[in-house]
Amino acid sequence: MVITAPDYSHNLLLLLVRLVVGTAFIVSARNKNRDIRKFSKNDGVPVPVAVLVMVIEYISGLALVLGVYAQIGAIALMVLMLGTLRLHIFKWKSPYWAQSGGWEYDLIMFTLAGVILVFGSGSIALVR
Repeated sequence: MVITAPDYSHNLLLLLVRLVVGTAFIVSARNKNRDIRKFSKNDGVPVPVAVLVMVIEYISGLALVLGVYAQIGAIALMVLMLGTLRLHIFKWKSPYWAQSGGWEYDLIMFTLAGVILVFGSGSIALVR
């Protein structure tokens, strides 16, 4: 049995993915901005790198929410998530599950950004 969805459903789903991922990164950037030195120290990166991460998260998150250059924003977030995944797996030896401080959440965000990269922003966006 095959269930067919209405024609507009994929555009609504892409909008939902963009809003969830974009909002998550905007909030993450805002939290980093509150104490960038603490973020830098906790993640073991220099302050300029921490600032760069924060700016990329904010701009890319905004691009996803608005649907403007969403695929470019998705690529930038995927690169950040690859860096975070590398830290979790190889440097910090984190477990998989996010509730244990693991990298599950980062992998989900990477995957959802990949969906936006492959399928675009959909027709519900400021710029198509």
